[in-house]
Amino acid sequence: MADSKLLLIAISDNFLAQSLADSAKAKGMRAIMVDDGNLALSRMKESHPDLLISDIVLSGMDGYDMLSAKSLDKDITKIPVIVVSNMGLPVDMKRLPSSGIREYFIKTHVDAEEVIGKACDILGFAPPGAASAKSKKTIKILWVEDDKFLSEILSKRFVSLGYNLLKANNGKEALSIIEKESPDVIMLDIIMPDVNGFDVLQKIKMQDRFKKTPVVMLSNLSSASDIEKSKKLGAVGFIVKAAVSLDEIVAQVEKLVK
Repeated sequence: MADSKLLLIAISDNFLAQSLADSAKAKGMRAIMVDDGNLALSRMKESHPDLLISDIVLSGMDGYDMLSAKSLDKDITKIPVIVVSNMGLPVDMKRLPSSGIREYFIKTHVDAEEVIGKACDILGFAPPGAASAKSKKTIKILWVEDDKFLSEILSKRFVSLGYNLLKANNGKEALSIIEKESPDVIMLDIIMPDVNGFDVLQKIKMQDRFKKTPVVMLSNLSSASDIEKSKKLGAVGFIVKAAVSLDEIVAQVEKLVK
């Protein structure tokens, strides 16, 4: 039988917090609930939970400051964190400390069972009587983006859904991976330090074997000319990173692989 794990749930929404705690207990884990950032810090230092599930909006000290303080405290910095928040734009996520964040869920789409299931995965915890894991999908998604934090967060989400996630930090690396791996979907940033996204897209679509491979362009700006150029070069979608949530990005990809 697996050893029990302790979760600290720092969530301002009492109903969601209780749902998470109930789900955790049903899987054989223990849970402490708080709704204050200062209290969350003190509970971490006192109880050393195995994992923290944290809101951004908390009383006393908000989640940004609490998680920043946690990242600087050597006694608790290694505690893994799942963030559950209404703030789902990449610009919000980039305010979080890069260390310790293992997953990010949006409150309006969150399911307590899914969050606790992810906590089990992160901790390597198999609930008593859990069935063996089902085989994962073999669909390959290539994510080409030089924003390391956003890439890391999205990578974890895609992998948690069972996809084979490939990552490239620049255009040259992307072209090499595309040749070797033949991904099923390509998410391609426009602005990159070497070969820009438009040049990569053009080179991809010049090859017959990639003509039907769906490519979605990524940008920080909503430019009509960039959107039009993307379409002309063969992209099937265009995402403005600052205007969509993590769940919306994932949803667009899932539509393309169904």
